[in-house]
Amino acid sequence: MRVGIDLTALLPLATGVDNYMLRLVGGLGRIDAGTAYTLFVNLEDRRRLDALPPNFSVVPACLRPRGVRLAFQQALLPAAASALRLDVVHSPAFLMPLLRGTPRHVVTVHDMTFFTLPETHIPLRRSPAFRRGVTASIRRADLVVVPSRAVRDDVLRLVPGVAPDRLRAIPLGIGEEFRPPPAGAPRPDRPYVLFVGTLEPRKNVAAVVESYRQLLREGDTEEDLLLVGRLGWHYEGLLALLGAPELRGRVRRLGYVEQEELVALYGGARLFVYPSLGEGFGLPPMEALACGTPAIVTDSSSLAENLRGVAELVPPGDVPALTAAMRRLLRDPALRAARRTAGLALAARFRWEETARATRACYAELAER
Repeated sequence: MRVGIDLTALLPLATGVDNYMLRLVGGLGRIDAGTAYTLFVNLEDRRRLDALPPNFSVVPACLRPRGVRLAFQQALLPAAASALRLDVVHSPAFLMPLLRGTPRHVVTVHDMTFFTLPETHIPLRRSPAFRRGVTASIRRADLVVVPSRAVRDDVLRLVPGVAPDRLRAIPLGIGEEFRPPPAGAPRPDRPYVLFVGTLEPRKNVAAVVESYRQLLREGDTEEDLLLVGRLGWHYEGLLALLGAPELRGRVRRLGYVEQEELVALYGGARLFVYPSLGEGFGLPPMEALACGTPAIVTDSSSLAENLRGVAELVPPGDVPALTAAMRRLLRDPALRAARRTAGLALAARFRWEETARATRACYAELAER
């Protein structure tokens, strides 16, 4: 079986979709020595995949600027796939070529919030052209991979006529490095509450800050608040909020951090808070649970699907409910311990090797056709 995977959407600082692409390929490398994989990458990324086994060929076929990537995806990728006699092409970042060529096609759609929460996305992502491209890819792909039943339901509701048997809900995984700190590991100098994610409207970071500020006003809050993640867009109001006098010295914005440091931050936190308005899977709270840190998430989308009964769930956009949940977990060690135990058990079920096996089954199904 010959499979091509288009990795040209990779960005230099890996976040959700980038982690999915890199971890999926790594998982395939661990579980599948019999398939010939061709990975199409940007010239700048050719060294990021050096550790893969010999059945993987890395083809630096593109440059990172968006226009160049789009031209490669739509014009050159179908020709290259036909020339290499690929059986299957996987487009793992929403969009597939409009010209199908001879191979079968898999496309991964990570979420449908461009349609359900357009105001939380940059103009490009909520533009009619981009949304038409996603819809066309869903309609034209032989199989559509989604990370949760919630996204599957959104696709069926928002793209009429798509046959349910063309959709595959394949959960993401959690790397084995995400685990509780070893016994005797040093504790942080000051306890803290943690948020991890891009600072943008969909993540609803302002709700975390407002809830934390209310706890400070009540007094008896020893925990600081740490915000981890790069600046996304429309963050000016958040930065202004962080300048409030009562937050100075209590809220720290760390920016983007590398994975080794991220694992330590998860493991050292007393509480993880993630009030995102909508997620296709929600890797950060899962990673926090794997590190033994209880989490608060919104009662919506895949977050509710995956974490109900394990994390504390609050209604989207409900700052008083988020404040109450933070207060409850920070002041009740027994509740935190119970949430920690449940979280560790849940997180152990999600591994990238299982994501890779289920995805490879999609490739095999299409190749056999």
